[in-house]
Amino acid sequence: MVVQDVCKRCRQGQVSVLSRKEPFCNDCFSKFVSAKQRKQMMCEPYCQDVFKVLYQDKVRSEAESVEQNAHSKVLVPLSFGSSSVVLLDILNDTLTEQKETQRGKTGFHIDVLVCGRDQDDIVRYREMADRLLSERYASNREKIKFHFLSVESFYKDCGGELDTILVDSADFSSRSIVENGELNREFGVEDLLKQCPDRSSRQDLLTILSSRLIKKFAYQNKHKIILWGHSMTKLADETISLVVKGRGSQIASMLSIDECDPLFDNSFKNLYPLQDVLLSEIDAYCYIKHLDPFMIDYIPQDTLLVEKQRNPELVSAPRSVKNLTLNEIARKYFDDVEADYSNVISTVVRTALKLGEPETPKPERCSICRANVHMDPSEYLQTITVSENHPIETTEESALYDKWNESQFSNQKIENTTLRDSIPQKAVSTSLCYGCLINVNRMKGRKLTWPQHSKSELETILDAFEL
Repeated sequence: MVVQDVCKRCRQGQVSVLSRKEPFCNDCFSKFVSAKQRKQMMCEPYCQDVFKVLYQDKVRSEAESVEQNAHSKVLVPLSFGSSSVVLLDILNDTLTEQKETQRGKTGFHIDVLVCGRDQDDIVRYREMADRLLSERYASNREKIKFHFLSVESFYKDCGGELDTILVDSADFSSRSIVENGELNREFGVEDLLKQCPDRSSRQDLLTILSSRLIKKFAYQNKHKIILWGHSMTKLADETISLVVKGRGSQIASMLSIDECDPLFDNSFKNLYPLQDVLLSEIDAYCYIKHLDPFMIDYIPQDTLLVEKQRNPELVSAPRSVKNLTLNEIARKYFDDVEADYSNVISTVVRTALKLGEPETPKPERCSICRANVHMDPSEYLQTITVSENHPIETTEESALYDKWNESQFSNQKIENTTLRDSIPQKAVSTSLCYGCLINVNRMKGRKLTWPQHSKSELETILDAFEL
C-alpha cells in the first residue's frame, strides 16, 4: 500500500502514522487515540458524574456539586509501560482542558498507585514520578498524587492468619490449615514465589496479589473508579490466557463495567478506557507525544510510524517459547497477527465483552483469587485422571518397580502418601477454582501459603508512601 503524503482527516498535516490502513498526521492521530479513551470515560451516567465538572441542576444543589467535584477521585495503577503512561497523560490533558474551559474548575482528582517488588524498584519509580510531575504535570500538580506500595504489603498488612492450602494427590480435594503466628510474621512474597514451579505460576500469583492490593487501596481511600491501562491487545491476550488457565468464567466479571466490584462492598468500578486502542497505536502515541523517555523496562514499538524511531540496539532478544508465560505466548501471537489481521484482536475483545458469568445460586468464592466457583473442579479432574497404579503382573514389572522404588523419583510417591494421610487430621475443606487448583497441584508439596480473606483484612491500612 502506497502511503499518501497528506493526512486523510485534516487534509493538511504530513502523514506520520499508518494505522488500520488509514494515514494520520501527528495531531489527528493524537486526537484519534485521546477520543477513544474519553469515550470510554463517558460511557455511562456513573462515569460521567465522576469525570465531568458538575454544576447546580435539578438533581443537586450548588453545595452538593462543589462537594462532588472535590471528592471525585479516580485511581490509576501505573506500571511505567506505554499503556498506563498514555492513560495518565490523556487524563492530565483532560484536567488542563477542564481548567481552561470551566473557569479553573475540574471534575476529578487523580491518585496514581505504583507497586514495586522491592526497595530498588520503589526508588526507580519515585525518580521517574518526580520527572513526570516536574516535566509534564506541573500545571496539575495539586490534582495528581503519586503513591508507592510494596507488594510485600500483601502479607505484612493482610490483617489475619495465613492458611496453608493443600491439594490431595488422590482425589484433588482442597483443604486449608491455619498456620501459627511465627509463620505469619516471617512469610513474604519471595517465600511464595519459591513455592512456584515456573514463571507462569509465579506471574499468575503476582497478578492476583497485585490486583488485590490495588483494589484494597481503592477501597480504603474511597476511590470511585479504577482506571486500568489495558490496551485492546492486552485485554485480548488476557482473555485467551484466562481460558487456557481454566479461568474462562472470570472473563465476564473482569470486563464488566455495569456493576461495582462486589468483593469490595460495591464501592468502586473497574474501567478500561483504552480497550478500543491497539498496543501498537498506544506505542506510536508515545513517540508522537515524546513519552518514551518515561518508560521503565519497556521499549515502545514503532511499527505504525512512517519514520522509525526506536534504537534497534535497545530491542531485547527474543526469548525461547518454553521460558514464556501463558500471557507472553498469547501476546506474541497477537503481536504477530496485528499488522495484517488486527480485526482478530478486536473480535476477541468484542466477544469477551458479550460474555456473561454462569448463573449459579450462591456460588462459593475461591480461597485464592476470590472468583466465583460454579462447579467443583476436583470432580472434573477425577473423571479425566488415572491416579491409581495398575497392579504388578509379571516378574519383569516387579523388578522394574523395585528399581524405581530405590530411585529418587519414589520420594514423590512417599510425599503424596504422607500428605494424603495428614490432611484429614488437621485441615478443613476449602474452595478453589479450576485455575487455582491446577496451580496449587503443581506447587512444591502441592501446597500454597495464602492470607485468609476477611473484613478485617480490608480495614487494615496499607503501608503506602505518597509523593
